[in-house]
Amino acid sequence: MDATLWHHLITDDVLKRLETRPTGLTTSEAARRLAQVGRNEIARRKSVSPLRLFLKQFASFFVVVLLFAAMLAYAVSYLPGEGDRRLTAFFILGIVAISVTLSFMEEYRAQKELEALDKLLVFKATVLRDGVRRQIDAADVVPGDIIILSHGQKVPADARVIEAHSLRADESTLTGESVGVDKTPEPVAPQAPLAERTSMVFGSTYITHGTGIAVAVRTGMASEVGQIAATLEQMQERPTPFQTEVQKMARQMTVIVGVLAVVVALILLLLLHESLVDVALNTLSLAIATIPESLPIVLTFALALGAHQMAARHAVVRRLAVVESLGSVDTICTDKTGTLTQNLMTVQRIFADQRFVPLPQNLPNDSTLREVLLAGLLCNEASIEDTAVPTIIGDPVDVALLRAAQAAGLDVAGERGDSVKVNEIPFSSERKMMTTIHRRGAGFVAYTKGAPGPVLDRCTTWLVNGQCVPLQKDQRAALRQTIDRSESEAYYVLALARKDVASAYPIDDVENELTFLGLQAMVDQPRPEAADAIAQAHGAGIRVVMITGDNALTARSVGRKLGIGERSVDSSELEQLSTEDMRERMKTVDIVARATPQIKQRVLQALQEAGHFVAMTGDGVNDATALKQSDVGVAMGLRGTDIAKESAAMVLLDDNFATIVAAIAEGRRIFDNIRKFTNYLLSTSLGEVFVVLMLSIAGYFPLSAQMLLWVNVVTDLVPASALANDPAVPHVMRRRPRRHDEPILNKAIYATIAGSIFRTLIAYGLIFWVGLYLGGVAYARTMLFTGIVLHAFTRVMVVRQLDALSLWSNPTLLWSYAVAVVLQLLALYTPLRNVFGVVPLDWRAWLVLVPVVAGSSLWGVYMTRWILRLLPLWDE
Repeated sequence: MDATLWHHLITDDVLKRLETRPTGLTTSEAARRLAQVGRNEIARRKSVSPLRLFLKQFASFFVVVLLFAAMLAYAVSYLPGEGDRRLTAFFILGIVAISVTLSFMEEYRAQKELEALDKLLVFKATVLRDGVRRQIDAADVVPGDIIILSHGQKVPADARVIEAHSLRADESTLTGESVGVDKTPEPVAPQAPLAERTSMVFGSTYITHGTGIAVAVRTGMASEVGQIAATLEQMQERPTPFQTEVQKMARQMTVIVGVLAVVVALILLLLLHESLVDVALNTLSLAIATIPESLPIVLTFALALGAHQMAARHAVVRRLAVVESLGSVDTICTDKTGTLTQNLMTVQRIFADQRFVPLPQNLPNDSTLREVLLAGLLCNEASIEDTAVPTIIGDPVDVALLRAAQAAGLDVAGERGDSVKVNEIPFSSERKMMTTIHRRGAGFVAYTKGAPGPVLDRCTTWLVNGQCVPLQKDQRAALRQTIDRSESEAYYVLALARKDVASAYPIDDVENELTFLGLQAMVDQPRPEAADAIAQAHGAGIRVVMITGDNALTARSVGRKLGIGERSVDSSELEQLSTEDMRERMKTVDIVARATPQIKQRVLQALQEAGHFVAMTGDGVNDATALKQSDVGVAMGLRGTDIAKESAAMVLLDDNFATIVAAIAEGRRIFDNIRKFTNYLLSTSLGEVFVVLMLSIAGYFPLSAQMLLWVNVVTDLVPASALANDPAVPHVMRRRPRRHDEPILNKAIYATIAGSIFRTLIAYGLIFWVGLYLGGVAYARTMLFTGIVLHAFTRVMVVRQLDALSLWSNPTLLWSYAVAVVLQLLALYTPLRNVFGVVPLDWRAWLVLVPVVAGSSLWGVYMTRWILRLLPLWDE
C-alpha cells in the first residue's frame, strides 16, 4: 500500500511524484498505467462463477445423506434380482438434482439482479488527456489523471485537490459526517484524520457545490474504499440460525435412520431368520422411508417463494436462508434520511412581515414574501436540467429553495435572466453564509443566505410590508425567539437578506449592514407509509431504533411524528460508556443522534450481546462492517454504495423502511410454513417407518422400496410444496418475534407428531389386517399403499390446525390432493401397477379405506385441538 501522505504535500510535489502535468496524461501513458495498476474497481466477492455457486449447494448435510443413500441403492442393484434398485438410486439423485438446482437458480437470480442494479449505477469521469477534456469510464481512471470536478458529480478515485472554487464534498458515505466538507488545495497536517483532510477528495463521495481540479493518487483497492473492502473480504460469513437448525435436524434424522435400521436388521435376522441379502435390502427400504427426501426440495421451494414475494416488494435477498431469518428480527436499527424520510428537503413555511405563512402561490410583485423567495432563488447554485423530465440538480437545500420559488409562481429562467450573477462570496464554515451579487437594471444587488444567527447579526434594517425600516433591539430579540422555536420543531431554517451595492467589486464590505428579508423553514418530510410501518413493527413486538447523524432536536421531532419515541442519546455520551454500561443504556433509547460509524457498530454489538436479533440498515462505505456483523444487514439499493450492498444480506431497491417490515412479515409466513411442512413430512415418514417396523415384527415386510419412493413423491412432495405456499395467518404481525435459536420443531409439534404416529399405527394396522382377510398379502400391501396416500390429506388438515387456517384458504392444496389421488388411481388401475407389484382394488377395499381415513382425520383434528389446549406453546 502506498504510504505517501498526499494530503500533506504541496500540489507541485504531488504532480512531480506522480510524474504528471496540469494538462493531464497522454493517452499512451494512461494505457500503460492502466495495464500496470489495473482498473479502478473494487474487487467484489459476489462475482462468484455459476459453477462455484452450483457446487456450493452440495454443502448441505441433507444433500450428503441423500447422495449416500443413492450410492448405497445403486450398489445393491448389482445383486441378483435387484436391478430395480437402480430406479431407486436414480429417483434419489433426481430429488437431489431438483433441490440443488432450485437453490442455485434463486441465489444466481439474486446475484444477477444486484449486478443489473450495479450496471445502472455505472458512472463516467471527466479527465484531461493530451490536454483535452474527455469523458471516460470511472474504471479507467489511473494515478496521475487530472480529474475535473463539478457539483453533482461522483468522485471516481482518491485525489489531491489542486484547484478549488467553492468546492464542497459530501463524504457521509465514507466518514459518516452528514455536513459537507469544504475543499481547498492547501496542505493539511500529516496526522489529520480522514474527515479533516480538506485537501483530498475520496472515491465514492459526491461533489455538492462548486468546481475544482484534482489529481488521482490512489485507485481501485488502493483507495480508502478499497481498503475497507479488503478488510470485509477477510470477514467470514456466518451461517444463519436456520441453516444451523436444518443441519442439526439432518444429523438427528441420520441418527434415527441408523438406530431404526439396526433394530429392523436384528428383528429380520434373529426373529424372522431372513438371509443377509434380504436383511440388507429391507433395511435399505426402511432407510428410504425414514429419510424425508422431499424436505430439501420443499425447503428450497418455500424460501424461493419468499424471495420472489420480497423481490416483488422491492427487497432482493442475497442468500435464500435470509428469507427465514427475517422472521426472527426483534430490533431494527434504521437510518433516518431516505429510509424513514423522503430524502427531499421541502420548504414548509416562510417568515415574512413578522409572521410565518404557508408556501404561497401567485405572489404580488411588491410583497416582502416575494422578495424572500426571490432571494432564495438567486442566491442558489441549483439548476434545472433540460431533459425529457426536467430535473433539479444541486445541493438539497438549494433544490428546496428553487422548488419553493417554482411552487409560488416565480419564473425561474426569467428572474435569473433579469438578475444575472456577476460575483459570489462562497459559503464558509466560519461565516456560515454565502452571498451572490447580481446586475439588476443599472445597478447591483447582493443576496445573502445562511444560518439565521450570523445573518441576523449583520442586519441593521428589515423589510416590513415592502418597506425597509430600522431593526430595533426588541425586534431582533423577537426574531431570535421565532428562529429558536422553529428549530425546536425540527425545521431547518435559513435566513435571507439583501443589500444594494454600487458595483460587483470589491466585496469586502458586502455582508455588513444587510436588510433582513425573512426566513425559509424546511424539513425532510417523513415517508407517508413510514408511521404505519413502524406501528406495525411495534405491534409485532419489534423495537425500532433510529440511528442518525442529525442532532437530537431534529431526530426527536421525526421520532415523535413517526411513533418511534423521543428517548434520545447523543453519540458523545455513548462514547464515554463501557460495553456493559452501553448495553444497559440502550435498553431505554429510541434514538441515537449525531451517530458516527464507530458508535453505530458499538450499538449493534450492545444489542446483540443483550440477546437481540438485529436488522441494521446502511448505505455508506462506513456502514459496511456493521452491515456484515448484524444478523440481517439491509443496504439501500438507490443510494447505497457497492460495498454496502456487498456486505448486506438484503438490498432494498426502493430504500423504504416499510419494505423491511413487509419482508419481516414474509419471513414469518415462510417460517410458519416451514414448520407445517416439516411437521407433515416427518410425521408421515415416521408413521410409515413404525408401521413397517410393527408389521416386520409380525412377519410381514409390507412396502417395497418402489412403493416407498412413490409415496415420498405423491404424498410428500406434492402436498408439502402446496403447504409451502400457505397464506399468512391473520395475526402473523401481532405476535412477538420467535427466538432466533428456537427450533423448527417445538413441543406442540412434537406432541402432534407423536399423536399422528399413534393414529397411523392404528389406521394402517387396521387397513393391512382387513386387506389380509379380503385378499391375502398382495391385496393387503396394495390397500396399505393406497391408504397411506389417502391418509396424507388428513395429515395436512391436522397440521394446518396449528394455525387455524380454513380448508379453502389455499386452493393449491386442494388441487395437489386431487393430483395425488389421480396418480394413485393410475398406479392401481393401469400397467404402471406392475412397477410397484400391486393389484387392483375392488369396492370392498374402498368401503374400508374411506371411513378409516376419514375417521382418522377427525380424530387427528380433535386430538390436535386438545394438545393445543394442554400445551399453549404456539407463539401467539
